[in-house]
Amino acid sequence: MNRWLLPAVMLALIAAGVIWFLTTYEQVPAREWVGPSGEARRNLYLAAGRFAGRMGLGARELRSLPELDTLKPGSVLLLPSRRQALDPRRVREIVSWVEAGGHLIAEAELMGVADPLFELLGVLRTAASAPAKPVVVTLPGGRKAAVSLLGAMMLQAEDEDEKGRFVSFEYGKGRVSAVSSLHFARNPLIGNEDNATFLWYLLELAPAAELQIYLRPERLSLWAFLVQHAAPVLLATGMLIALWLWRIAPRFGPVQPDAPPARRRLLDHLRASGRFYWTQGLRGRLVIAARDAALRRITRAQPDFAHAGQSERTARVGTLAQIPVEEAQRFMSAGAGVAGAEFIRIMHTAQRIHSALERGNQGK
Repeated sequence: MNRWLLPAVMLALIAAGVIWFLTTYEQVPAREWVGPSGEARRNLYLAAGRFAGRMGLGARELRSLPELDTLKPGSVLLLPSRRQALDPRRVREIVSWVEAGGHLIAEAELMGVADPLFELLGVLRTAASAPAKPVVVTLPGGRKAAVSLLGAMMLQAEDEDEKGRFVSFEYGKGRVSAVSSLHFARNPLIGNEDNATFLWYLLELAPAAELQIYLRPERLSLWAFLVQHAAPVLLATGMLIALWLWRIAPRFGPVQPDAPPARRRLLDHLRASGRFYWTQGLRGRLVIAARDAALRRITRAQPDFAHAGQSERTARVGTLAQIPVEEAQRFMSAGAGVAGAEFIRIMHTAQRIHSALERGNQGK
């Protein structure tokens, strides 16, 4: 009976733990921030355009510089910073469009960056500390709104006493609303604090039928396109190239034995022997061997050559090789101490003797 006591106690403890966990904890949904993707990542003002559409104001995106030449009268233009691509002619045309009744909501350039548009509109920029929390703005009716005006600057219109992180004033028949930053209208922040309320407040400052949002044209990049759409292919290609380089790279370690050579000709062995004697400084042996081989060849062709005198033998060698007697005598007396040039002449003489004897045999 004691054998079943311990397993029973363990099962009871496990069951008690499960019951306690289920009665103590409850499964609830949780939000997880995953960041923007798709069109929201490319268009920072996508939520602002959809918000304006839900509020009854049409929205249109301007994705190229030529589209700025087709601004509709009586509409709103949302113009972000980093607009250095705008040439002076287009800047003047935007100002003329405002004078004709348009409403411009423009973001100030960073301090130290030239802003020709603000210079034409008469908006002054002064440095200020960036706010650590949303700025409280007083809206019509005395309502307070917390707005993400995060720019590190203050703005002021030349002909107005108003000064702050945003200024709005009439310009000709239209209106200019200059803000230190447009963070409140961008995708991550438009749903926070009172940013959407403040954006709608700006849009209602002048009657308009459409919101036009200028999206700065992005430079086309093949690398960025491949990283976005073909990252796995790039990774696999890089790994294959690395493996290929590793395969062909020279390796360090013990020398691998040479493959067994194929069967060689006798002439190859003779050449190898000659190179060995030459590199070992034993060319005297080669000289003596070549001279004796030539003399033996003469003895076989002319049996009386072995019993002839020294002068006669020298004359016969000269005749066969067609060389002077002095050179034939040097050939006959060649020994170990032979210089390089003399070695070549002796070998040439031996070869001429063999060739002459071969011609003689063929003539017979």
